Amino acid sequence: MSWLRGLTARYPSAADGVFALAIALLGLPSVVGPHPTQVGVSSWHLGLFQLALSAPLIWRRRAPLGVLAAVATMVTVQWMLPGGWLQGDVALPIALYGVAVARPRTELRVACGIAAAVSLLVAIRWKGSDWPAALVVLGAVHAGAVALGFAVRYRRDHLSMLLERAARLRVERDQGVRLATAAERSRIAREMHDIIAHNLSVMIGLADGARYAVAKSPDRAEEAMEKVSVTGRQALGELRQLLGLLRADGPEEELGPQPGLDDLEALIERVRDAGLPVSVRTDGAPRDLPAGVQLAAYRIVQEALTNSIKYAGPGATATVLLHYAPDSLGIDVTDTGRGGGSHTGLGSGSHTGLGGGSRAGLGGGIPGMAQRAAIYDGTIDAGPGTGGGWRVHTRLYPRSTVSSESTESSEPAMLMSE
Repeated sequence: MSWLRGLTARYPSAADGVFALAIALLGLPSVVGPHPTQVGVSSWHLGLFQLALSAPLIWRRRAPLGVLAAVATMVTVQWMLPGGWLQGDVALPIALYGVAVARPRTELRVACGIAAAVSLLVAIRWKGSDWPAALVVLGAVHAGAVALGFAVRYRRDHLSMLLERAARLRVERDQGVRLATAAERSRIAREMHDIIAHNLSVMIGLADGARYAVAKSPDRAEEAMEKVSVTGRQALGELRQLLGLLRADGPEEELGPQPGLDDLEALIERVRDAGLPVSVRTDGAPRDLPAGVQLAAYRIVQEALTNSIKYAGPGATATVLLHYAPDSLGIDVTDTGRGGGSHTGLGSGSHTGLGGGSRAGLGGGIPGMAQRAAIYDGTIDAGPGTGGGWRVHTRLYPRSTVSSESTESSEPAMLMSE
């Protein structure tokens, strides 16, 4: 029956015309054959009433109340004249059903009043002194038509509500996918910035050192260039991993683990090879932290040291201090190079990481650090140090302190939050 419903929905006017014709043909036996209550009534008289009762049903979808009024009028005229009942009288409950399905309750009340008045007339003309019983029968028929109309109307409204909800859920799902994609691309952009800026700064420092040492110490120049090659290959490998995430149709890349606090020593060695002496100090008892926190701390240290390589100048040194507190991780990266004093800028930045001297005014390094810190309710304070140089102070608040087992199990979720 689904094909029939689909055909009716596609061609409603044609379906209503076919339905009206079927009602007209339903009364054909009464028109052409003898009937006890229609003795002495001509066939054309009966046929005319049968047609007049069924024809208005062609417009039952477009004007339900008007169709009911027309059918009720024809039923009234029919029963006022000799001839008795016709099969076409079924058009009255059909028209009442149409009002119950499509029109508001005010119009339905009017329709029920019209049907009740016609039913009283028909009951009196039909059964005479026994009209109450006939009225009960007709009332039950009309009540059934109204109940059926309400049931169909409820089903249609419920289906419409479900379709609207499904459409809304699709929109929300698409919006969620777009937001997640934007967040992931933002994360990848931060990673690429940190990787490119850090490794290129290290390579530039090594290349400058090799250029000055090539005449006096070719061995050291060769060693520096070898480290340039190693650093470049490492940066290229990390970039391939990140760019693999952006390939929608390519094969899945086998990605390595993200760096954490255990990888800081290798990072410090690369910075030292680039010509910036760095010392590392730890305050408090080190403990296991979620992988996302470790990645954020690593990238913040990396970005701060990259800025020191680029802006501190010759002869500068740097210090990295990790402060482990019960509810937070503090990161201090300071250098003894040129701070904000010898540069024109906007002053030091606090919390947002968007201020600062000339270092804060270039690129997206400090805003990127601020975004990483904000994920863990952290703050960034970047600006000239009290004794000269430059200082980047960060404090991260892990969502929970976890054991090594739970850290390992929750690592994918933490990485996704990054």
